[in-house]
Amino acid sequence: MKTRTFVSILILVLAVMVIAGSCATMKSPDNLTYERFCGTWANDNYSGKLIFIGAKIIFNPDGTFVGYNTILETGTAGTTNYGNYIVEKRWIDSEGHSWYNMKVDWWVEGFGPLYILCKLNKGNSVFEGVLSSIDFPTEIDPKDKHTDYYIYYRY
Repeated sequence: MKTRTFVSILILVLAVMVIAGSCATMKSPDNLTYERFCGTWANDNYSGKLIFIGAKIIFNPDGTFVGYNTILETGTAGTTNYGNYIVEKRWIDSEGHSWYNMKVDWWVEGFGPLYILCKLNKGNSVFEGVLSSIDFPTEIDPKDKHTDYYIYYRY
């Protein structure tokens, strides 16, 4: 009887350790959300133009971003804009594309917040979206005159 109880408890403890160990190594959904779009995105067609925040944008996992007028600029000297972002909502459509509602605050006095609806393609290589100063847009339409459309590519 004692052996049977000991073996049962041992199996239970091992099962709990295996489950706890696998949970500790899994990435949280929040981390997966940020990992999809964090990094450098660029569109050379925007060089020198006032589109979104420039030709290159870098989203950091700490919730900050920085943008540059040209793709080749780095550091703080060429910074077009910078600020904070928060992912308010994330979902995946039937084609496997990731969608985000992001709220962005620029570090420019009196500017923001902006509401962005963006989509990352299934291959995680195209980042497109629209932004509004009123509320989250409901669709991405490059021809919509009430929102600003942008498209970036993984850099």
